[in-house]
Amino acid sequence: MGGIVVVGDEMTVDCFRLAGLKDVYSVGDTQEAEDCLRSLLEKQDLMVILITERTIDQLMKHDREIIDEIQERKRPLIVPIPDMRGSMTLKRDLIVELIRNKTGIEVKL
Repeated sequence: MGGIVVVGDEMTVDCFRLAGLKDVYSVGDTQEAEDCLRSLLEKQDLMVILITERTIDQLMKHDREIIDEIQERKRPLIVPIPDMRGSMTLKRDLIVELIRNKTGIEVKL
């Protein structure tokens, strides 16, 4: 397990795999994404999780508890990224909360 992993749809994680990143996790549905994220959060040496915006959005609708758990942690840093279909309007509140909780800096978007 390295310091950076990618979680998202198959096409997006395949692109990261082709770019040389080995720790990529393709998730097909919300439950699979939640299970994957929970197992990744148990890893001690993990620094950054790049996760597609659509996956984060699905998790927020499915189970807000895991999002709250992520926000309480200092590490790993969760970074929402666009998937191969393009960027979506991710809720700004989540991004602001993640930045504030991880860095202690108040951000206004």
